[in-house]
Amino acid sequence: MIGFYFDEHMRRSVERGLIQRGYKVVMAADENMTEKDDDTEHLPFATERGLVMVTFDRPFAGRTMQRTDHAGLICVSENLRNDIGGVIAVLAQFADQHTPEQAAGHVFWLK
Repeated sequence: MIGFYFDEHMRRSVERGLIQRGYKVVMAADENMTEKDDDTEHLPFATERGLVMVTFDRPFAGRTMQRTDHAGLICVSENLRNDIGGVIAVLAQFADQHTPEQAAGHVFWLK
């Protein structure tokens, strides 16, 4: 089953909603990972734990498209930033439709 790693821009309410639905979510804020570098700290942290990283950071996601040494990255559309239910829905749907093996090394753009 897919597990998620949320960078510090993701909301706690999205984490709670996914956990209530049975999904694994780890938040950067809970792992002393705030204010860390996306490329050299967040992405390796998520990958070492087999978690798909979730962010709103489009430039970071674009850079990550050049890499395959990660467990997967989801860039959620800015249009959903204030739509808690919408973010929960697209992430739950993603987790239900993908395996960790299918996500590894890929960047996904969800809206």
